[in-house]
Amino acid sequence: MIDNELQTRRRFLCNGLLVTAGAAITMHAPSAFSQISRPNRVGKNLMPLPMRSIKFMKMMNIKYPIIQAPTGSTVTPELTIAVAEKGALAALPLTWTSPEDAVSQVTSINKATDGAFFANFVLQFTPKSLDSALQAGIKIVQFSWGLPSPEMIAKVRAAAVIMGIQVTNEASARAAIDAGADYLVCQGVEAGGHVQASRPLAESLKRVLSVAGDLPVVASGGIATGEDMFNYIEMGAAAVVMGTRFVASQESAAHADYKASLVKAKSEDTVFTVCFNRGWSNAPHRVLRNNTFENWESAGCPRLENSPGVNDIIGHFANGREAARYSYSLPIKGMTGQVSDAPMYAGKGVEYIDDIPTVAEIIDRIWHEYVVI
Repeated sequence: MIDNELQTRRRFLCNGLLVTAGAAITMHAPSAFSQISRPNRVGKNLMPLPMRSIKFMKMMNIKYPIIQAPTGSTVTPELTIAVAEKGALAALPLTWTSPEDAVSQVTSINKATDGAFFANFVLQFTPKSLDSALQAGIKIVQFSWGLPSPEMIAKVRAAAVIMGIQVTNEASARAAIDAGADYLVCQGVEAGGHVQASRPLAESLKRVLSVAGDLPVVASGGIATGEDMFNYIEMGAAAVVMGTRFVASQESAAHADYKASLVKAKSEDTVFTVCFNRGWSNAPHRVLRNNTFENWESAGCPRLENSPGVNDIIGHFANGREAARYSYSLPIKGMTGQVSDAPMYAGKGVEYIDDIPTVAEIIDRIWHEYVVI
């Protein structure tokens, strides 16, 4: 938790900024925004968001400083639409999507909602559908696990698209700024899934903010509650990213057993590992402990070729594709077999996930928790 005195000073300064914001606040905040009045620690009524968040929300055309993480195949167009329709910034992971399917998905989402969503590309893999997404009318593109090439940047700029880049420290932030990023996604090691970071989010955020200047920085890693959002926005973030919380939603394509495991799990049930490295060998990740991990750890955390059960097929996906032990592919709807032996990615905020509501309910809850803290 941030020191109470520091929170008070920031609230006081933030109030001075918000008084000058006027109509911009009413225009870009949630519909409940104008109805909310809460005392701060010095007893004055304040609007609940600082100017940096309001500016970011205006840039993205969203109503909440909440961003859905691009959590792989758990994200379907239906989930993306639900998040965008509610007024948060939605994600569409396209790294492994064919150019044809990327066009179809971007087009269908644009037709279904006026809400905002971004296409995410993991640069450990060739972004084969970037050109198609841009041609289909994507308005925001985000890159992680590397810097886009000059050619990619030129294409993004030619399409007048907003560009975000994931960073973890001062050096990566400076490189992203030099590349022309419009916003930075600061990740901490608490994140679920594949993790660039090596430091806790609070430390990473402080480092990135020290060089970001006026460029918006959003916080990512283990965030699941309105209190988390409050704390990181108080630290200087413009918005927060939530992944595991949206995986455990009704609209998510995650397998029912995966969702049930998230509801039962505590923070200590997650592990930061390189166990599930078939298909993506150089990427540490945070997952829930399961039989595959426990057996691998008991064997001394060997290389893939020497791992116990390395030749096992633990199940099949709905399209008939085999699910191999140690593959980085997570369990989604329609998978059969030993579902719980597949990697179930989860951030440390899983501690606070105890149900599987709709996307709309999740966002309403997070916002309520933020404004009443």
